[in-house]
Amino acid sequence: MTLQTVFRCQQVGEDNEPPSYREATAGYEEMEAQFVWDDKNIRRTFIRKVYAILIVQLLVTVAIVALFSFCAPVRFFIQTHPSLYMTSYLVFFATYIALSCCGELRRQFPWNIILLVLFTLSMAFMMGFVSSFYNTKSVVLCLGITALVCLSVTIFSFQRSPVFSVHGHASLCFHLLHCRPFWICD
Repeated sequence: MTLQTVFRCQQVGEDNEPPSYREATAGYEEMEAQFVWDDKNIRRTFIRKVYAILIVQLLVTVAIVALFSFCAPVRFFIQTHPSLYMTSYLVFFATYIALSCCGELRRQFPWNIILLVLFTLSMAFMMGFVSSFYNTKSVVLCLGITALVCLSVTIFSFQRSPVFSVHGHASLCFHLLHCRPFWICD
């Protein structure tokens, strides 16, 4: 089998006329077959990539918040320079608008990564700034719970065939939201 037989594309008809587009319309069955999200492997790969990006964002945020909360010179510097918070807020707002409103930037390779990194760093910096004013125990507790939930959802998304019903979703949400471990509370 040659490449010409595999990729049969006819530029013009036998009478050197371009093909009629009225004859090339797809029916319902062809459109259903072309929908790529129906493939479970593609959906699973997409979900894995999304949750991998989320866990990387969370790890960067945890690192910056830990630096701002536990390192005394950094905490003092951050607390005495509130203009850095406003700068990070402006960077966050600009990247948020760019990611939300500019679809072409969102879909171009170098720009989407650059904007996502700037967005993550500005959000992490703002969270670190706010957490430098609070008790470190409560900050670590919130970060630990968030990391645990995100990590468990990420591990769950890497499973081969997750099968559970709507009741499983409701039960999981109920237990995560309402049943806190007793060792957290004093």
